[in-house]
Amino acid sequence: MLAYPQPTSCRRLALVEKEIVLPVERERAWELMTEEPEEWLADEVELEAEPGAPLRATWDDGEERTGVVEEVEPGRRLRFRWDDDATGIPSRVEWLLDEVPGGTRVRVVESPLVPVEVRGWIARGTRTTALARASMLLAA
Repeated sequence: MLAYPQPTSCRRLALVEKEIVLPVERERAWELMTEEPEEWLADEVELEAEPGAPLRATWDDGEERTGVVEEVEPGRRLRFRWDDDATGIPSRVEWLLDEVPGGTRVRVVESPLVPVEVRGWIARGTRTTALARASMLLAA
């Protein structure tokens, strides 16, 4: 039996990464991300920053993603897995917080857990502009 390599487009893992510096301390950024996710992640969010906790995010357009929190380092890192109900493609999302001059750098990284064609997959939950607006309200 001969094995033939698949075309690159069929086995490519897409990675979406967004980064922003919030003008708040890391602990405050963590609170905003984990206690007020409706301000920036999705229109309705059920999230508890505990390993094994269920996660649900719903957008006004009807899209919903459900998943589970995998790892938590309070104030520094949260990693979860969720399923895209529209495409059936599961992905892993990681939030990373680092202290930097002027505030906290927040990196949001999402990658599918199965090979997908890039044009067939859309990352959700990366509205960092909304997160920045919310952090400005908290800084006051």
